[in-house]
Amino acid sequence: MLPPAHINLFSHARGPPQRRRALAFCAPFAVMLASLDPSGPIGSVLLPLLKIAALLATGYTVHRALSPPNPPPAPKTCIDNRTLFERAIRHVTFCSKMLTWTIVLCDALATLHLAAPTPLTHPAASLLFPGPLSSHPSPLTLLSPPSTPLPSPTPSPLPTLARTLTAPHPLLLLGAALAIAGGALRLACFRALGALFTFELTISPAHTLVTSGPYACVRHPSYAGVYAVLLGASAVMFAPGAWLREAWLVPGARAGSAWAARALGVRAALQGGERYGEAVAAAAAAVVAGGQESVGAADVGVGAGAGAVLAWAFVAFWTAKVVYALRSTNRRVGTEDAHLRRVFGAQWEEWAGRVRWKLVPWVY
Repeated sequence: MLPPAHINLFSHARGPPQRRRALAFCAPFAVMLASLDPSGPIGSVLLPLLKIAALLATGYTVHRALSPPNPPPAPKTCIDNRTLFERAIRHVTFCSKMLTWTIVLCDALATLHLAAPTPLTHPAASLLFPGPLSSHPSPLTLLSPPSTPLPSPTPSPLPTLARTLTAPHPLLLLGAALAIAGGALRLACFRALGALFTFELTISPAHTLVTSGPYACVRHPSYAGVYAVLLGASAVMFAPGAWLREAWLVPGARAGSAWAARALGVRAALQGGERYGEAVAAAAAAVVAGGQESVGAADVGVGAGAGAVLAWAFVAFWTAKVVYALRSTNRRVGTEDAHLRRVFGAQWEEWAGRVRWKLVPWVY
């Protein structure tokens, strides 16, 4: 993350305007690819490749953006190590990198298996998906009382899941683009600050204030890059069509709803036979209505309790970690400005008067 003093001048052949033009040039092609028919001959090849490329690019970007470019500084140069975040900053970023790599690699492997299954991908697929995929009962079978005829067997959700996972959702592509843009901004700050860029808040007599390059637009561009990287990676991992969401989160939530509806029916049965039938019908209708909004893979997650619990635990942990990291980063902005003002005085005042925005131009 951005140290409190900005050294070295920023000079690159490809500045922000060039990157913005490149993104504007590539965006229509990404939208066009995302709108292709996954079942067509072109879409069945290009769309999985596009998704896998977006996943791997996100993992690489997060890794580079959150890897310290320099070793830790001497403790005596650190200006703020009182909080847990400041003491564990490198552990927090390492955790973010490993979690991101785990999810994007699993998603890429699942997409590859569904798009072009081979004997090499089958062993991993048995771990990536609740299985056997075609043997799980429908939620309606859990709701039906013994005296009620069971519905006809539901078809395997694998074809629907394959169509969903192999076609990248626009939100996934947008998240990947946001993460890549944030990573590019972070790397630009790494190069601008050179050997004095540290994840710890440090200051030394050799520091000079840099006000050119990205620092001519906002005062803390590296922190803006952190926001973009983490939010973009979150969108990639949890977007519609993402492996974690479609294979575990949605089916797990649907299975939980089915069991809750079954419990409601059992409770109603204890109160009266007629109310049992009404409760079962209402619960079944609610489950079916909710299932129509998903990918049709409700059957996949029923019975895969342990995997669903782990998936939702990951969501809770990742969300808490990202919120904690972003809040702590925002607090760092004030701490860094205070120390820069103390050290550079009038020079900082003139810069802050010219560059009013901390993270996002015309916003904050």
